[in-house]
Amino acid sequence: MSIQPPVLLLYSDPEPALKLEALLENLSVPTVRASSCQEARTLLGRPGTPRIVFADTTLRDGTWRDALRLAGETSPSRAVIVVNRWDDVHLYLAALEEGAFDFVAPPFLASDVSWVLRSAQLHLEERTRSWVKAAAMAA
Repeated sequence: MSIQPPVLLLYSDPEPALKLEALLENLSVPTVRASSCQEARTLLGRPGTPRIVFADTTLRDGTWRDALRLAGETSPSRAVIVVNRWDDVHLYLAALEEGAFDFVAPPFLASDVSWVLRSAQLHLEERTRSWVKAAAMAA
């Protein structure tokens, strides 16, 4: 799978992040890690930053809501995928309603993660095409 720039894994607990990182590595998806919103803000503020973020529900200095807010502040062209340790329908619906692209829970299956990544990438590409078209029409 060809995803550039790398995917950001925003986790305060390294154990589940390592499992997801290993799965993404097997899919040939480059990753970077952050363990706090502050660290993620620094990474997302640089050129060539991740457009896809996997954010744990609980972070050292915030929650998945803070990750959504941070992603939107640094670029309108990001997809945040909320990760929880177990399936929670109420959390899933809340995350989608508040702007998350998707929601995943372990065990991470390569086919599921691959599908979510492809969908996020296609969504971001379509948004970019729409913005370019709107800008061209406005000019």
